[in-house]
Amino acid sequence: RGEQVEYAELEVVSSKLSISLPVGKAEEIGIRDVAGLHELDRLAEVLSGPTVSEEPQWSRRYKANRASIATGDPLQLAAVVRDLIRRRERGSLSLGEKDLLKEASAPLLAEIALAIDVTEDDARDVMHAMIMDESRDALDALDRAEAV
Repeated sequence: RGEQVEYAELEVVSSKLSISLPVGKAEEIGIRDVAGLHELDRLAEVLSGPTVSEEPQWSRRYKANRASIATGDPLQLAAVVRDLIRRRERGSLSLGEKDLLKEASAPLLAEIALAIDVTEDDARDVMHAMIMDESRDALDALDRAEAV
């Protein structure tokens, strides 16, 4: 009380919502910087990496994916999204898993879009290509295009 408090203004692009947060409490609240090149490389490794062994029973798979999403860790989100997209392409996602995919994809797409300065639709295309091709070529091609 009576102290000067510095605030950061955050804009939620998808909803045009603006939030003011005290800078001194950013870490406590869970605010972090947008992914830089190093973090983006790690995300690309996860997205283009192999699918981990999957639980055959959908309810156990759902529970494990839900726990990973709850962490908020972009690398865990990327692993969930990667595995669910590959499963969807094989034609076997439950309704609950489809909802999980939407839930996990939203923050991941926003992170990628902000990190590489593209629209979320372009980020979706890059992410999908990395997952399905099991290669980071789509991200590397985007980097080369921007360098020209």
